[in-house]
Amino acid sequence: MADIVPKITDIKNLQDLGKVFSLPMLAVAYILQTGVNISWDGSVWFGIPSELEEYAKFNRFVLIVILKTIWISGIGATFYAMLAGLHIYSRELLLPIAAIIMFVFGLLGLFSFEEAEQMKSVNNFWFYACFVWGFFLLSMKEQIDSAIS
Repeated sequence: MADIVPKITDIKNLQDLGKVFSLPMLAVAYILQTGVNISWDGSVWFGIPSELEEYAKFNRFVLIVILKTIWISGIGATFYAMLAGLHIYSRELLLPIAAIIMFVFGLLGLFSFEEAEQMKSVNNFWFYACFVWGFFLLSMKEQIDSAIS
């Protein structure tokens, strides 16, 4: 029975991994969902045309990945800062609730994919990213709570 129940140290390790991987997984999920191009409202502003040389394709790929990573990481960090501020204001309730929502979304995406038609347009990597963000939010809850007490 002891082997089935996760140890507290395992959960702590997942929280530590969440701190490291939350923004990179967000960036990967965003890039996989939107493609390797920079576009707005269906109009591609910067992409990788097939007629380019291989080195130019690779350079554009790297540039697009860097730009999209900076963009979505900034949005993710802003989202987290807002959640952290609201967590303090809500008397320490918001981050656990947000983590639960992340876990639920991740589980729904991975195990109820056939039943939820609305989720078929979402790239599967988002569901894994939700798990990581759930652990990240729980880790940050502990850090914020210790800092304000």
